[in-house]
Amino acid sequence: MERERTNRAYAVMALTVVMTGCAIYIDHSREAIQIPHIDVDGSLDVAELELEKGVVLGLWALKDQVITPAQARRVSAMYFANVDSVIEGNARLMEFNVWHITWAIANLYRHGDEDVRAELEQAHDDALHRAQMLDLPVATLHTSGDRIYMGDFHGFAHQYAVNHVVAPGNPEYLQCFEQYIDPWKWCPGGYDQAQ
Repeated sequence: MERERTNRAYAVMALTVVMTGCAIYIDHSREAIQIPHIDVDGSLDVAELELEKGVVLGLWALKDQVITPAQARRVSAMYFANVDSVIEGNARLMEFNVWHITWAIANLYRHGDEDVRAELEQAHDDALHRAQMLDLPVATLHTSGDRIYMGDFHGFAHQYAVNHVVAPGNPEYLQCFEQYIDPWKWCPGGYDQAQ
């Protein structure tokens, strides 16, 4: 039964990749998907505001980046402060939100060193439980499968990351947190200053 569910999850993912052109944003090499010049703290500021609006993708966009134990502690606090309200928000998005927020926590935990894992352990345990409760095979695959699924996966997700991740000096992303608030904001030390 479990093997059949896993096979179905792989089939759904493969079909999605083929139908949406996802493959260009998927990678199994963490180094290949690292965002150059990322400001994790600034990106967490954006993710926190997004979570307050009921949007989990700001945290999801950071799922494969390198974080410190202090940032992991902040991620855990953000997760517990918002996970219930995000899930209880828009009913149509409940499965999507649970799937993506638990995937974010799982990847950050699995990528982390011993200190990062210690900070994320309770959030990770909770995320695994919530993903299992979904009865959505792809969520279980992404949170606890043998392989760590990394990358933005498709153009819409990549564009979301571009507009919600802070990476000063990287022309594709926000140059400072203030650009999230005001897209026309000039950021000292941003891309135009890095050239």
